[in-house]
Amino acid sequence: MSGRDESAASEFGILTPEDRNPKRSDVWLVAGLAAGSIVFAVLYAGSGFWDFTSPLWVTCLLSVAVAVPLLWRRRHPNLVAWFTAALYVTAQILKVMEPGVSQIIVFISVYAIGAFRRSRRTAFISRCLLCLAIFVYIIVAAMLQYGDLGDMTLLQFAAATGVSFLINVAFFGGAWLFGDRAWTQRLLLAELRAANAEVREQEQQLTRQALDLERVRIARELHDGVAHHIAGVGIHAAAARRSLERNPAKARESLQVIESSTRETVDELRALVYTLRDTQSSPGPDDRADAEAATMTTHGNPGLGDLPELMESARRFGQTVEFTTIGTVRELTPITEMSIYRVIQESLTNCSRHAGTGAEVDVRLRYGTAELEVEISDARPSGGPAPMSSREAPPAGEGLGLGIVGMRERMSALGGSLEAGPKSRGGWLVRARIPYPRSTAEAVELEYPATEYPAPENPAPENPAKASR
Repeated sequence: MSGRDESAASEFGILTPEDRNPKRSDVWLVAGLAAGSIVFAVLYAGSGFWDFTSPLWVTCLLSVAVAVPLLWRRRHPNLVAWFTAALYVTAQILKVMEPGVSQIIVFISVYAIGAFRRSRRTAFISRCLLCLAIFVYIIVAAMLQYGDLGDMTLLQFAAATGVSFLINVAFFGGAWLFGDRAWTQRLLLAELRAANAEVREQEQQLTRQALDLERVRIARELHDGVAHHIAGVGIHAAAARRSLERNPAKARESLQVIESSTRETVDELRALVYTLRDTQSSPGPDDRADAEAATMTTHGNPGLGDLPELMESARRFGQTVEFTTIGTVRELTPITEMSIYRVIQESLTNCSRHAGTGAEVDVRLRYGTAELEVEISDARPSGGPAPMSSREAPPAGEGLGLGIVGMRERMSALGGSLEAGPKSRGGWLVRARIPYPRSTAEAVELEYPATEYPAPENPAPENPAKASR
């Protein structure tokens, strides 16, 4: 136990050098004890209750001398205790010090060893030797008084000696016990402070991690939501520029699509900003207006119910989109639905960016027995310009290569997988597989205990390259 306390004291730094320096409270304590000892000395001398063998001023000076070392009891507890005990015993033998308040000073010095000595083994040995020396002094004093019994019987002398012995046992035992208790409490307080500091540090670290994750989430939402509209705006802006003089009607139609897309982009940005500003405080009029606008336009996180609107938006960008649902529709969690929506949205954005206008896109949701499969396939229409040979290195300004990375991260977070790569007959294929939530999977097992859903018709891409799109 002593080794553990010593190592803990070194680890937590229970007493710093500043803590061991004398404080203002120590000065007041020493001044009070010295003044009390002087008052007792004057009263003893005036009443004749205690016969001093020295002048009164010497007794008063010793009262101050025995109290002053307590100022350094934190820094040098052993030296202070031994000096105080030696001065007290010597003064009592010579009868030059009052025995009242000076005993309290000795008590505090012994207490200081247990309360402030870092090495618990040294504190134990020092107090053992000090108490042993005090009791030797008591025994020797009793033996010297034995020859001067006066009218006291032997039994009375033995009783008086026993009372004196027990008083000293209680006196020094109490100083020992209270000193150890003070050290234990100080050690516990230091451990609590260290634990509190560690908790605060971990709290700050978790806060930083949460902020980083929130930044990643916001970046993904901006990429998946806003980039979808911006890509379409770029395509229609180029089409409007080319057909502005030769086909004004076509240019006007493209400008209308740009206007609609930019309005949707602003609405999504407003909803995202409102989400970031949302607090527990009561919203003001402007906040309520923003909330109502965000609710009317986004209705919270997107899900499978928003896919028809997404398909219609892709058709406005000039794509031919076919949407098919295969199998029995299952109930999914909101985060799963949003992840599926984002995968389809990102894939449609890539189709419009790389396959161009007029691309034929086939979107399939296939509900199996254990998982949901999402497949987005694109191809150029018959007679159209040749598709891009590779989408791994898009032209400058067409993307940062984060689309497929973000989709794969979404699927991995849900325990699923994603494959993306060129098809052998041209075009691009994205296939994502997501396991059902536990509740949905259990319901499917109860409904079809031994049924295997047929394998998908389209094979996996021959080259499921980890393309950056």
